[in-house]
Amino acid sequence: MSISLRTNIVHHGIMKEEALVQFKLLLPAALKKRLETHATLNRRSLSQEIVVALEEKYPAAEPDATSDPAARMLFWLAKRIRRRNPKPGTPRDKQAALYERIAGDIAERMKDIGE
Repeated sequence: MSISLRTNIVHHGIMKEEALVQFKLLLPAALKKRLETHATLNRRSLSQEIVVALEEKYPAAEPDATSDPAARMLFWLAKRIRRRNPKPGTPRDKQAALYERIAGDIAERMKDIGE
């Protein structure tokens, strides 16, 4: 499978819900080589490996406390799934992301109705 095809799969399959931003990145040659090695070992593209590394270093902020029990339960479930560090694009990773999106939507809707 070509790199461009794998990148397309990553961008359209895994990161479908998020807006993607392309930019130029300058890396030291030795660091790029290490990233490429890890990407190959993890069966990921270089872009995907960089995203995973950045997500681990800079995790998403914890959602603000919500009073809605359904949203709290979904955030809790997503957090439990993420503790096992599922690989990006796996069913478990997609499940956690879905729980987070639904919980966020519930929390926002509850704010809209004044709860």
